[in-house]
Amino acid sequence: MKICFLAPANNYHTKKWCEYFTSNGHEVEVISFIKDNIKGVKVHYIDCNVDAKDTDIRKIRYLFKYRAVKRIIDKINPDIIHSHYATSYGMIGALAAPNRFICSVWGSDIYIFPQRSLLHKLYLKFVFKKAKYIFSTSSSMGKEINKYTNKKIYVTPFGVKMDLFNPNKKSKEKNEQFVVGTAKSIEKRYGINNLIEAIYLINKKRPDINIVLKIAGIGSKEEEYKKLALEKKIDIKWLGFITQNDVAYEFANMNIAIFPSIEDSDSFGVATIEAEACGIPVIVTNTPGLMETTIPEKTSIIVNKNNASELADAIIKLYDNPKKRKEMGINGRKYVLEKYEYYKCFKNIENIYYNILNNNI
Repeated sequence: MKICFLAPANNYHTKKWCEYFTSNGHEVEVISFIKDNIKGVKVHYIDCNVDAKDTDIRKIRYLFKYRAVKRIIDKINPDIIHSHYATSYGMIGALAAPNRFICSVWGSDIYIFPQRSLLHKLYLKFVFKKAKYIFSTSSSMGKEINKYTNKKIYVTPFGVKMDLFNPNKKSKEKNEQFVVGTAKSIEKRYGINNLIEAIYLINKKRPDINIVLKIAGIGSKEEEYKKLALEKKIDIKWLGFITQNDVAYEFANMNIAIFPSIEDSDSFGVATIEAEACGIPVIVTNTPGLMETTIPEKTSIIVNKNNASELADAIIKLYDNPKKRKEMGINGRKYVLEKYEYYKCFKNIENIYYNILNNNI
């Protein structure tokens, strides 16, 4: 099978898609507006002089490149054309390969983009109209997509490599500290400030807990939250941007992983299932995408969004019950193995591709 992805070449998830399909004997090429290399894949870089953080007006430059994209697609002559992220590569797919491409929706493209104006809604509806098939990483996001199209949504969650994310990475050294943490971009929508506030409340309520907070990630709110931590006299280990290997190590050595997102645009809890795969309990907020990746009270505790007090109480509850933490950790790894194991998830996608080629769907 010859596959052409329209996707950012530097993105971790793009690389995972490419890795799976190339390792299973498929020929993969990527058309990207961001320059990067992917092992075993030919990357066609198209320079638009646009940054991912630019305004929507500047991003219109993407659209003027659709003829160049079409020429590349015609030359590749792929069996599968698959756009990732509806509002950029999805529109390019709609213009360069109408009624031939698959569109994967990732999150903010459905939760945030269409809320900006009527024009944005119409833009998204056009992409979905031109897409032959639509993929969503979660069922909850699929329901959101169906506000803009009546087409069937294929749920294709991101998978976790269980050999990478596993409890065996836990350090053999005895640690008297109680370690909690997260691995997310340090942006307002991920509620890191509420996590800092929760640790402050714990320090006041339960000074007997020798708690350590670790935060992996970078983002626009980093300096603001570091200042908040100083004001609250919270000792935080800021890990910055770390590799997937390091993320797996950090999760395995936490007592609890916490994901306090405050917006529904956190469409699928990739980091949540990675933490569960490491055999630790998780605390998540009541956002649909996060709740979908846990089993409440069996692998997770659910708290209300923007509620530092509830978050603090949940951490204390798990601290006081090590037996419960252990049970939830075991349940979490079993749950991910059954539902989100990397090869199972991608095998499902591969089967969908074959069904498309054989006109079975």
